[in-house]
Amino acid sequence: MKARSCAVLFAFAAFASIQAFSQKPSESFVSGEVLVKFRAGTDTAAMKKANAFLGAQTIERLGDLGWVRVKLSAAMTVEKAVSRYTQLADVETAQPNFYYALLNTPNDPQFTSPGMYGLTKISAPSAWDMTTGSSSLVVADIDTGMRYTHEDLAANVWTNPGEVPNNGVDDDGDGFIDDVHGYDFRFNDPDPADENGHGTHTAGTIGATGNNLLGVVGVNWNVKIMPIKIYSAGAADSTSAMLVNAYNYVRLMKNRGVNIRVTNNSYGDCPEACGYDQATKDAIDALGDAGVLNVFAAGNANNNNDISPFYPATYTSPSILAVAASDSNDNKAGFSSYGATTVDLAAPGLGILSTYFSSNSSYATLSGTSMATPHTAGAAALLSAWNPALSVASLKATLMNTVDPLANWVGVVKSGGRLNIANAMLNPTVCTYNLASTSISLPTKGGEFSVNVTAPQNCDFTAKSPVNWIHISGADVLSGSKTVTFRATFNPAITRTATLTVAGQAVTVRQSRVPGL
Repeated sequence: MKARSCAVLFAFAAFASIQAFSQKPSESFVSGEVLVKFRAGTDTAAMKKANAFLGAQTIERLGDLGWVRVKLSAAMTVEKAVSRYTQLADVETAQPNFYYALLNTPNDPQFTSPGMYGLTKISAPSAWDMTTGSSSLVVADIDTGMRYTHEDLAANVWTNPGEVPNNGVDDDGDGFIDDVHGYDFRFNDPDPADENGHGTHTAGTIGATGNNLLGVVGVNWNVKIMPIKIYSAGAADSTSAMLVNAYNYVRLMKNRGVNIRVTNNSYGDCPEACGYDQATKDAIDALGDAGVLNVFAAGNANNNNDISPFYPATYTSPSILAVAASDSNDNKAGFSSYGATTVDLAAPGLGILSTYFSSNSSYATLSGTSMATPHTAGAAALLSAWNPALSVASLKATLMNTVDPLANWVGVVKSGGRLNIANAMLNPTVCTYNLASTSISLPTKGGEFSVNVTAPQNCDFTAKSPVNWIHISGADVLSGSKTVTFRATFNPAITRTATLTVAGQAVTVRQSRVPGL
């Protein structure tokens, strides 16, 4: 959701900058060495005596502050050496010889401009030391389309390998003619060209090409962006049918083997989604079931979404990650909606510089939860490139569990913090669900029963009953370790059986006559 926009900023002349490459060692410190600080007045003979006691030798003096670099014997570990050195009378302290890595910063000239503070806030430079993304991974950007000839986007636009451009034939048999780069569901044609600018802007935050000496850089230097157009130039005229068709297309392509892991959805509420829409929720849920995380904007009305729902972000779907907007000081942007239970985390969304649609080299600064959302969708894609095995639930939980916790976001968003992609990559949450029981017997008279589920924090899951004689009591979408409660009706027959689905696992319920009941 765009709160306000400023004048278009055109690309500055590209200039070279120093690029820091780093190869991270497998350990955080040098093996076989320690740094030792001897007490003031300790002479060389005393230092040699201390080293000899531990079978070590000084290999370097570090200036005049009393520190020396010591080589250990093969039998001595760093941890043991640090412990033993600190017990010696002449030693003030000792520590490992830690590795330090330069941050992998891009040479894109606008990277250091104020409008790109968001990347540093979410620790993208540290994350780029681990990966800058993957060209095999696709983010579907459902928006106003994209200027896919933009100098900073052209290299990262998804191209359908099975489609021949502009030949009027459905070459790959997917039901869409000439869908070379995505599709326009607003005008039902294969050209998702941007007429508004919003979609090009969100695409740039997700994946403007990095290290190309041009303009800006996205959260991913390398990624493929699939533009899905659902708006005309006015950006207020999409319908439920268009949204459902867009979601279904993404799911179709996912099921056909396109590696779509994330959708970006920077829209919501009136006039786009004025109320609960079961058709769109079903389509979103189906996308999640297909293995796609769906990142949604929380809205720009400074609204408490816990009290007044904002759709689609507020749907109780395990695959939805709802995002509020923070500013450069990590405060809530004044326009940003929020919700302690319905909005998951915050990300930078005020005064964000990104690509724009005016020309092949245009840039603009925009604000909104629309700008926070692609920071998060881009982070999810970067996390997926780094750890491809993470499920939708694991991606969502990881991003939530590794935020920078901030006092002013506690009680404002569910995670209590702002996105940190480097933390996410280093500390993944793998969502596993352990059920206390997968087989339950009930008496004929029915009644209430429960299934205890143990899972890591923020790992969402569903509970579903396929029959009308077993009803879920309470929410059908839960998170973390929870008790799922069901109610079974009176059984007029002798025996009946149903298979429920709880956290993706089968739970068999058998209702039969019990003697004496």
